[in-house]
Amino acid sequence: MAFSTISSSRFAKERQNERTPSTPRPCCEQVAGENCPYFHIWRFGMFRSILTVLSGSVIAQIIAVAVLPILTRLYDAEAFGRYQIYISILNIAVMFVAFRYEVALLSARPGRVYENLLKLTFRLCIWTSMVALLVAGAVDLLIPGVLSSLRGIVFFLPVAMAVAGIYQMLTFLPIRDRNYGLSARSKILQSVGFSFGALGFAFLPVIGVGLVLADVFGRAFGAISVLFESGKLWRTLISPLSFSEMKFTAIRFQKYGLLTFPGTLLSSLSAAVAPFAFLALFNLEVAGQYSLLERFILMPVGVIAAAVSQVFTGELSTLYRTDKKNLNRAFRRSLFQLLAIGLVPTVLGMMLSPSLVPLVFGADWTMAGKLCAIAFPIAYIRFVATALTMTLIIIDRQSLQFTWEIGRFLFTLCVFGWLGWVGVDNPMTVMVWYGLATGVTYALQLALADHATKIVNLQARESEGIIS
Repeated sequence: MAFSTISSSRFAKERQNERTPSTPRPCCEQVAGENCPYFHIWRFGMFRSILTVLSGSVIAQIIAVAVLPILTRLYDAEAFGRYQIYISILNIAVMFVAFRYEVALLSARPGRVYENLLKLTFRLCIWTSMVALLVAGAVDLLIPGVLSSLRGIVFFLPVAMAVAGIYQMLTFLPIRDRNYGLSARSKILQSVGFSFGALGFAFLPVIGVGLVLADVFGRAFGAISVLFESGKLWRTLISPLSFSEMKFTAIRFQKYGLLTFPGTLLSSLSAAVAPFAFLALFNLEVAGQYSLLERFILMPVGVIAAAVSQVFTGELSTLYRTDKKNLNRAFRRSLFQLLAIGLVPTVLGMMLSPSLVPLVFGADWTMAGKLCAIAFPIAYIRFVATALTMTLIIIDRQSLQFTWEIGRFLFTLCVFGWLGWVGVDNPMTVMVWYGLATGVTYALQLALADHATKIVNLQARESEGIIS
């Protein structure tokens, strides 16, 4: 009972501290982008930051592609198949490692709570991976046949989960501190680590899982690069954390575990609906035509949007911690500028893709060209929404974000289910309906984010006595 009373009082005090914004320096005294309520994408500092993050992603991809012809001669198709299965499992498993507590690092105020959150997230990565190892061992012992074909992957997976979880946690720190150069360098070094690891492991007896080990090595290399440039952060991570502090921190940020974590899973499921729907409604050939536009349009746009999102997230989280009364203005400015940036490429893509895609990829891909023309508006709205997708989470509206994720998933399923029920036999018609569903759901998310940031503005102004 005593601990409960103390925790409640401390919790209330921390919440009160978060409602009291720091006094920002005037814009004329700030470096580009620092705490400035007037930050915008076209400003040189922020645009340079976006290019910095984007260059890291592009260089990392170039390194991976450049080494691929060598790896295909050192590893057989079975090794690549095992690696693909491993990546598919890890992409889901890594969401469970820290239960998305690492996202809370973006908005936590500096001080004891922030340090305890770092310690808790680090320990969750270790503990969850140990539990995964115990589960894998128990399954292999009790049901030996289940893991026989994947034994080479399964017992490396817990170690990979720990390394991937810690690296994922560390990638949020440069974003929080707006050290986008470090964020870009860590991606490049991860790719370099994977490439050299894969080349080295190919000549060792572990060639069957060499690519898996290389992935772990690359993520570890990226994590070490962040730690190396973060001073004594490693000491904070391994320093003691009492049970009471751990419990208080877990409760303080429980929304991330209870809402952001399942919301992320739903987001991954929503992204997987369209490819499977085209396969279920038509055949493998049509699904292949759709897969080309995924790689040709949606994936490159996603890379650019992710770069913008990292910079926007860093800027908005800083503004949320220091000057909440200007939050809605910053959100709207970014929204309108993103809409303006993507408009011309979208119109050009819609006009040119029906003739350009068959010309570049061959006459067999004529349908893909027509689908691309419809996909460009989808890419447009996804570009804008993805860049701003962390807004509700940053401003502590995880329940609203989770509700939207549920609605988007169910609405998308209903649209494709209805198309199957009425027997639509034209892929272009299905694509149009998918575009409408995407537009409606993402427009709703942006409207919710705008309304939520406006409420934060009003609350901040009331607390400062700006309005009565």
